[in-house]
Amino acid sequence: MILTLNEKKVIRFLAASVRDHSINEIAKECDLAPNGAHKILKKLEKEGIIKFKKIANISSHTLNFNNEKTALILELSFIPEELEGRIRHRAEDLQPLKEVTSICIMFGSYITNKKSPGDLDLLFVLEKEQFNNYKKTLNKIQDIIPIKIQDVVQTSDDLKQNIKKEDPIILASIKEGIILWGFKELVNIIKNVNQE
Repeated sequence: MILTLNEKKVIRFLAASVRDHSINEIAKECDLAPNGAHKILKKLEKEGIIKFKKIANISSHTLNFNNEKTALILELSFIPEELEGRIRHRAEDLQPLKEVTSICIMFGSYITNKKSPGDLDLLFVLEKEQFNNYKKTLNKIQDIIPIKIQDVVQTSDDLKQNIKKEDPIILASIKEGIILWGFKELVNIIKNVNQE
């Protein structure tokens, strides 16, 4: 299944939320016309990737993790297109952190078209035992990166709790960020949150 950019937006929006959403909410949050959102939701529903329920006369939608395809499609929606320019350079600079973290998401102004972002926002997920190694590695990387790194550090459990609490920074990073590594791990965390 090939995903369009708008289909990825819808899937990622639903992944970043523990609640069900109406077509109008999904359209608004994903910058789509309600009719466009409806077509996408119908296609994803036909594939079994989302499920909906009727509440009065409103349909509400959520990801369907009872379907094996859903995790694979969600993972596919997290894989970025080819990285270019400053984003590609920073992704290369950050590679040493892959040894000590399970997930890395770049988010915030740095991934926008903003000419001179003030900092580089990064979300890392790691095991507590790796924290000291993480800090040492991050300090070395900060010396070579020409912009200040603002890191948000989470364990898997922290991330689960913050998704449940609908923490705006966490949800924005899942919905709009560039996942550099840890696609499967992120999907598993979201799946666990949705099945609890």
